Amino acid sequence: MKLSNLDLHKIAQAKAILEKEYKSATTQAELARRVNTNESKLRKGFKLINKITINEYLIGVRIEKAKEMLETTDEPVKVVAFKVGYDVSNLVKQFKKNTGMAPMEWRKKILGNKLFAFFL
Repeated sequence: MKLSNLDLHKIAQAKAILEKEYKSATTQAELARRVNTNESKLRKGFKLINKITINEYLIGVRIEKAKEMLETTDEPVKVVAFKVGYDVSNLVKQFKKNTGMAPMEWRKKILGNKLFAFFL
């Protein structure tokens, strides 16, 4: 698949939209419409450039945002899940898939490591 500079720009725009609006449930068709391209071209081009699908990218963004919130706030997992566009069960499922542990386990480990480092 050959991508023009305009195609690359549209893929970058789509990526920026996902990073900014990660909590909303934008469909790939809507994303393609917003960057003024067709859905198939956006899907294929995105995967070619980023080596992952649009959906995998969105999951990654949401998990990174959840990690930030778990590390920097004391908000319950339920609130964090809502803020990143998931319900609790989906956040736990995706978080475990991505990190190998549940959100609360991750929070305890990260905060424990920071506390340990503080005393070194």
